[in-house]
Amino acid sequence: MIFEQGDPQNGCYLVCEGTAILRTRTATGRRLMIGIIEPGDMLGVGSFLGQSHHELSAQAITAIQARYLTRAACERLLQEPSLLTGKLLAVRAKQIRYLQRHAQFLGARAGVRERLAALLLELGQRFGQESQGARQIELKLSCELLGEVLDSHRSTVDLELIELRRRGLIARTEGRLVILDEAGLWELARNVF
Repeated sequence: MIFEQGDPQNGCYLVCEGTAILRTRTATGRRLMIGIIEPGDMLGVGSFLGQSHHELSAQAITAIQARYLTRAACERLLQEPSLLTGKLLAVRAKQIRYLQRHAQFLGARAGVRERLAALLLELGQRFGQESQGARQIELKLSCELLGEVLDSHRSTVDLELIELRRRGLIARTEGRLVILDEAGLWELARNVF
């Protein structure tokens, strides 16, 4: 765990290596994963906005290296235009885009299978590697984490992944998901996009 929602916020982290996830806890206590952080992204950027507590939780899902910037350093960066200030704006815009996509997944009038297909397509674009006509998603994501993104239960996501494998749309290799039939996933996901 890097930080928990509600923890005091005294600075931010610039991720140099590794991957982390951002989560929020709903009023009913349910956890929702709302973002994936990659190298070059920043965690805890609320310190640039004067927030005293983290509004999200951040957890590493791979080994991670990050540089910590104190609140004072963040305030200086805002006063002195620099490359990092530009990077901050780009990171914030990326996070807003991701939150908009997440809201679109949850708000779509589609079932879990269709939303899962859309999510797999997006993960394939962001984290996929082409190999022999297939796209392997390089992140190892559990059914529980996928369920957090889709606001669904782990068991439901597991059943839907089994169905997508049965249809020949995806495979699982060494804990990673592989998209075998991108057009088939697009067909399933058309109501989400």
